[in-house]
Amino acid sequence: MKAVIVGGGKVGNLLCEELSASYSELTLIETNEKLVQKIIELYDIQGIAGNGANYNILEEAEAGKADMFIAVTASDEINIISCITAKQMGAKYTIARIRNPEYTKTKEFLKNSLGIDLMLNPEYEAAKQINYMLKYPSANKIEIFYKDKVKMIEVTIEEGSVLNNISLIDSKKIIDFPALVCLVERKEEVIVPKGDYIFKVGDRVHITADEKHLKQFYKLLGKKDNINNKISSSLIIGSGKLTHYLIDLLREGNIYIKNVEINMEKANKISACYPDIDVILADGSDRDVLIEEGIETFDSCIALTGLDEENIIISLYAKKLGVSKAIAKINRNSLTQIAEDIGLYSYITPKRIVGDIIAKHSKSLQCSKDSLIENIYKIANNQVELIEFKVSENSKITNIALKDLNLNSNILIAFIIRNNKLIFPNGYDIIAPNDNIVIVNYKQNIKELDDILIKGDK
Repeated sequence: MKAVIVGGGKVGNLLCEELSASYSELTLIETNEKLVQKIIELYDIQGIAGNGANYNILEEAEAGKADMFIAVTASDEINIISCITAKQMGAKYTIARIRNPEYTKTKEFLKNSLGIDLMLNPEYEAAKQINYMLKYPSANKIEIFYKDKVKMIEVTIEEGSVLNNISLIDSKKIIDFPALVCLVERKEEVIVPKGDYIFKVGDRVHITADEKHLKQFYKLLGKKDNINNKISSSLIIGSGKLTHYLIDLLREGNIYIKNVEINMEKANKISACYPDIDVILADGSDRDVLIEEGIETFDSCIALTGLDEENIIISLYAKKLGVSKAIAKINRNSLTQIAEDIGLYSYITPKRIVGDIIAKHSKSLQCSKDSLIENIYKIANNQVELIEFKVSENSKITNIALKDLNLNSNILIAFIIRNNKLIFPNGYDIIAPNDNIVIVNYKQNIKELDDILIKGDK
């Protein structure tokens, strides 16, 4: 399969890294010749120095033969023109990164009229993720499946948790409701736990359940915050595009918002757009400013400045003062592991979110027509995939008890949805045609549903 990526910035670089292994032919188009050379040497792909909106450049890249064409330059207009041109040339699937709110509001019209298959706004997608995280303050991270009906959360075992020093098999006496422990991270080790696995303080546990039972699970974690308390106030540091989208979402939930911004132009813009919220012109990384603005009285603190280090420090400080939920924006992948090592697990990376969405569509295109991928997420520092499949009638795993399926190692069937009913399966359950199932995949090459079986059984 062939893919073309226009733009070698943060998102483009990430996509080159991730898609280079799954596409036999991958071409990068980027105006910066030195950047092109660096990326093609790093990922062993093809590269062209030039403007992705130029017909001749697209022709040189054979954009018309692309199974996937992705435009992620800093210019919305170039991304739109590139995708329209590539589509007219014959590209099968086109994706454009669009950051201007005016384009975002009319994206359905643009898609239908111009033939762009997917339009992505990183800041809006990041704002949605933060909004989800605020709804589950005890969770480090959250993934949403099947039309928002089921969630997978990541939580940390703390001192005082009744799960500490308990084996997975014995935990079923405590977790006496439908739920499934899918994955555990212990320091840098990723574990798909078996029955004899023993939980320890510091373990980051990924568990899936419905909304009602997730609240029951919180009670087992030794958390200090009251799980029945909803986030009702938020202190936001920084006023970029992401902040605008986030304020819109938080206002829908009647959350009190205070925004601190050091740049006068940005502060004035936020104040003009949202006259009903408090906007403070000050340095949000200054301890005295945070104390003066009452940081410890807020339920949540969200650090969205342009500096990753500032965001991490502000969030850690908020946690130290007892703020229920502290979230940091971190753009550099190299800092995410450091953040986790020092105890900050709630963060968002806009380019990572966009990369995951594109990976989902990319993997769907590479699948056989008989196995349809509905969603795909990456967790545990991108080492583990959560893949939601729609089960076809031709799948080899249907109508067989799960205990009789010869699954590949490090594969787990997390849950089944049948006729809108959520099932956390045991060994005697079966998978039926038209079910939706979510699998946990660690270190296996899964392109279609039957790949979860050991080779001889497929």
